[in-house]
Amino acid sequence: MRIIPAILTCLSAFACLPALASDIRSVSGQIMVLERMALPDNTTVIVDLSTTDDEGLVATREASDGRQSPFDFAIDAPQDHDLVLRVGLRSDDDMIWLSEPVAIAAGTEPLDLGTIRALRIPPMGFASLMACGNTLVEIGALPDALRIRLNEQVISMEARPAASGALYVSPDNAATSIHMKGDAAVLTIDGAELSECSLQHPAVDFTQGVWNITTILDKPTVFPSRTEFVFYMDGRMSATVGCNRMIGGYRRHGGILSFGRIASTLMACPEGLSEQEAQFNAVLPTIDGYKLDAEAGRLTLTSKGTAVIQARK
Repeated sequence: MRIIPAILTCLSAFACLPALASDIRSVSGQIMVLERMALPDNTTVIVDLSTTDDEGLVATREASDGRQSPFDFAIDAPQDHDLVLRVGLRSDDDMIWLSEPVAIAAGTEPLDLGTIRALRIPPMGFASLMACGNTLVEIGALPDALRIRLNEQVISMEARPAASGALYVSPDNAATSIHMKGDAAVLTIDGAELSECSLQHPAVDFTQGVWNITTILDKPTVFPSRTEFVFYMDGRMSATVGCNRMIGGYRRHGGILSFGRIASTLMACPEGLSEQEAQFNAVLPTIDGYKLDAEAGRLTLTSKGTAVIQARK
């Protein structure tokens, strides 16, 4: 099976620095989907590297062209940083198969990770990385629940009263819970406690503030100051490109970003805004990643490695 060619996406200033051959090493492996089903022809193969602070660093996106699991992959990684790898698949109807986060220690030698299993996952909103000793866990808050992903399980928990901090308990298993105090947490799975857990936050994330959409498919927007893109930590989003108000959901895992079903008001829009809105609605389902330039206040949403929407604070 051929190795999927890399479409390199620079997701931070570090990733975009010129790299000598001695500065990088190859990280490779194979993505295996466990479901017995034919993958849609429009499936995209995703390889995503983040920092240990869960900030997107380097990514590849490649069309499957109708091929089926397993998929070989290879990506160039910086040698002198501990990293977190996520690999998986996505189809345009927002079905996602994703591996759990894989810790990669800094090193100089090429690294073959072997077969990595990717499972279909439900929405987790802005999924954050949590380190419990040497174990990596993903945690996401939804409007009515909190979800964690660990050991190929996604566990939903509900809020419970707590003397301090925030306590969430699985409604199906009282021996599974998480007690959070700020960025620290105690996670208990079936009565076994994973202590010393802490959330790993990117320095800046796109849920902070309101974004004005400046371009869609390289075309400047009409009245960009009247456009608006807002992300909430619980996976909700709202947007307008100058006319109708849109609301819906999104998923974020490291440098991976995608949008689910979007609802919209149905006002008649002036000429120009109507076409702009149609273009926005058409491109949103294709998005599979993002770049955030905090210093410049710029957010770029990408599809298969290509910028399709740009926004500014």
